[in-house]
Amino acid sequence: MEAPEFEQGQESSSNFDIENVRPFLERVSRLIESGFGETEILQVCAVIDAMEHDEEKEREFPIGYAGIACHLRVGIFMDEVDTPDIHFFTTPELALQIDDEMEKFFDELEI
Repeated sequence: MEAPEFEQGQESSSNFDIENVRPFLERVSRLIESGFGETEILQVCAVIDAMEHDEEKEREFPIGYAGIACHLRVGIFMDEVDTPDIHFFTTPELALQIDDEMEKFFDELEI
């Protein structure tokens, strides 16, 4: 089954301290059934590590979520050297779960 395009997509985004990116991506990974695991997390982290100030990059991953094939697009904007803006564009349901997870994550860090 081929994953649908982003016609019904939604964005979830926030600014992250660089040391919090990987732990948050690991939490996102637990929300997804397949297609966004350790390999994909390492890819996103490697992209971020290589980015310059004011640079933008994007990676897209075919994933399985809630029994359907879809995509997770991860956009990164390095607006500050150690605090990239990270955008997750995916199905509305997953985007809402990512938003909820972000709120919990930042509450736990007392940010």
